[in-house]
Amino acid sequence: MDVYPTPRNIALIDVYHLGRPHVIGTFLLLGDEPALVDPGPASTLPALKAGLDAQGLTVADLRAVVLSHIHLDHAGATGLLAAENPHLVVHVHERGAPHLIDPSRLLTSAGQLYGDRMEELWGDVRPVAPERIRVYTGGETLRLNGHTLRAFDAPGHAKHHLVWFDESNGAAFVGDNTGVRLPGVRMTRPATPPPDVDLEAWGRTHDLIERLHPQWLCLTHFGAYDDVAFHLADARLRLRQWAEIVRQSLLAGQDEATGVAALEAALASEAATLSPAEQLAIVQQTGPLNLSWRGLARYWQKLGGLGAG
Repeated sequence: MDVYPTPRNIALIDVYHLGRPHVIGTFLLLGDEPALVDPGPASTLPALKAGLDAQGLTVADLRAVVLSHIHLDHAGATGLLAAENPHLVVHVHERGAPHLIDPSRLLTSAGQLYGDRMEELWGDVRPVAPERIRVYTGGETLRLNGHTLRAFDAPGHAKHHLVWFDESNGAAFVGDNTGVRLPGVRMTRPATPPPDVDLEAWGRTHDLIERLHPQWLCLTHFGAYDDVAFHLADARLRLRQWAEIVRQSLLAGQDEATGVAALEAALASEAATLSPAEQLAIVQQTGPLNLSWRGLARYWQKLGGLGAG
């Protein structure tokens, strides 16, 4: 099993979504109260268990699941983990908690995007009992033995997004709010699926992360990075570029297929220096580009005038 650079007292488990490396990772907080940050989808639970085993742990040893947000690629396994371990406590944004308790609306929304691939992609998503959930709005502190995590409200990618900052080692668990990245590649890409993309809020979240002065940025897609200044600057730049490409396609009256093709052409140029395998992998991390286009198009369309020129 590969070992990746990580902050002190943290391990990264690749859960090999659809058998592919570097797409989804979960962060294991080591210590007397082991916890997972974003356990990944239910479909990858066997790989997650193998990763725990490599650390000498089982699901029964876990004491907490800490969620950046409740999208299925980040949180889908939570219900199965809670069912298997009666001591497990789940920590989540207040706005996300109802969808853990009753995931039916979340599954219906995801089903509109992924259709008959739902089971293959995300597996068996189970509810979490309300008494197992602790909710956060930002400003709270979660103390696990060896880790002190401060919660920050962090919308942009999703309304129910948190950033967790580990004061013990300077690690910021940012979910999808600083984009996606491949190990060894100095380039980020945004993750902008519908329905909650909010570019103004996203900018404020980037400001928040910057003010924390983290030593590490921990991304579910994929890895921990200590070149924080570069990463944040690149993430801001790429998000602005994607947003402007979509805005211009809408102003030109293009349909979705034409708009997506324009985005794909721009991204092919952007990633020209990557190997074919890297180009494929980074697309897999962001998901289908038509969903990224839709998320940004929805944002602009809600503004009515499509923003400033």
